[in-house]
Amino acid sequence: MKSVICLAHSRWSSDPERTQHLMRMIQNVNVIYFEISVTNHASKCIFKKMDHESREPHPSVTVYRVPPICYHEEGNGPLEKWSLKRAVSFINARLRRHHVRDGLLWCATPLFAEYVEQIQHKGLVYDCYRSWEKYPEELESQLAFDADVVFAASENLMEHVSPCNRNAVLLPYGVNYNLYAKAAEPGIALDPVMAELPKPILGYLGTVKPGLQLSPMLKAAKEHPDWSFVIIGRVQRGNPEIERLHHYKNIYVLGRRQPSEVPGCLAACDACFDLLHNDIADEDVVRDRIYAYFAAEKPVACVYPRRYVPEFPDVIYGAHTAEEFENCCVCAANELGHRKKTIRATYAKDADWSGRAEIMNRVLRDNGLI
Repeated sequence: MKSVICLAHSRWSSDPERTQHLMRMIQNVNVIYFEISVTNHASKCIFKKMDHESREPHPSVTVYRVPPICYHEEGNGPLEKWSLKRAVSFINARLRRHHVRDGLLWCATPLFAEYVEQIQHKGLVYDCYRSWEKYPEELESQLAFDADVVFAASENLMEHVSPCNRNAVLLPYGVNYNLYAKAAEPGIALDPVMAELPKPILGYLGTVKPGLQLSPMLKAAKEHPDWSFVIIGRVQRGNPEIERLHHYKNIYVLGRRQPSEVPGCLAACDACFDLLHNDIADEDVVRDRIYAYFAAEKPVACVYPRRYVPEFPDVIYGAHTAEEFENCCVCAANELGHRKKTIRATYAKDADWSGRAEIMNRVLRDNGLI
């Protein structure tokens, strides 16, 4: 059976991200999944103890955690090169253990662009699902040029990689439709915490990362102190606006919920929202949270960059400023009728990961990679 060697920053978890979904859906292969972690702290790179044993979270999937890679700006320092070479040696040792010599190398990061030839493989795929500002552009260009196939998660990313590779294919994000559609089922049990909150409830699904611009939500919360704004996820350090969250009694951070618990959270929401992320090249990527909102049949308010032409304008209340976002929240929370709910559900069904996998498998077969 063919093997796929996957290099990814995301960890294999019970709450899968894009790369994990795709790996599980490649047909008739064994997947060896390497979790890549990057640090700018030399001590963590050199001294951090790692569990290098494998785990098998899914049939035909073996996961390893690679020793930390140290990376500063251009990545040309002696410690950076040493840590990358150490990671490549680790990967090759595990591939020898599995007797893999001609696996398909799937790169969900450009970090190893200069080292792919040192990893035994037959066939190379680069999945460009986001922008990579912290890595030199030359790395991504080299990886895209060397790849047999490049998948891109949005039109902007297609334009970004297509000059380096004519065999670039649009493969948007997807959604586990059957999971999130449970939120729209009658009689679903609501999350017990959210069920006690004042209505209307507006929910954000996902992690608050350092680049997420919280000010539109903060303004809406200030204008509507009797509403509840709920973050269904964790808050990472580094966001300059995090401290302001504690000043609002109507903003609630639930923390991470298990995937099976998320439908109950979304069911408790009267509307959902997304905020502006500080990514330019991938600003037109439709994140999986949007499709989750659609599957739950919830009204959606979003903040967009001024130059961006929104997708799904028929079912998303789009804003460019904090003032406009507050108005969009009002419209979303007071939406009437079922027509838009039905349209959202249709969009979500069309975006199910099974459909994305059909595109991926067809492209891989057509290129002789599986």
